[in-house]
Amino acid sequence: MRYFTDFTDDRGLSLDEEGLPFADRHEACLSATEALIEAVHDRLRVRADRPAPGDAGLVLEARVRDATGSTIFRARLTLDLDWQPSDG
Repeated sequence: MRYFTDFTDDRGLSLDEEGLPFADRHEACLSATEALIEAVHDRLRVRADRPAPGDAGLVLEARVRDATGSTIFRARLTLDLDWQPSDG
């Protein structure tokens, strides 16, 4: 069956219009979770998009839809940043 994974972050919603085939919904949900973790990793590594001192953090969400468009899974990853004042 084909499943669609949408991502939301502070830049907005990215809709998956093509989807990917998975053996079952559990496999699709695990794949979305892995993709969410990779998205955070990429976001922290891309210099232009890195959190800067004073930023409160990142919130990213992955939502899996089935072929009927029904949401079957949601994963949300929140990274809270607590910047301490510098000593200099």
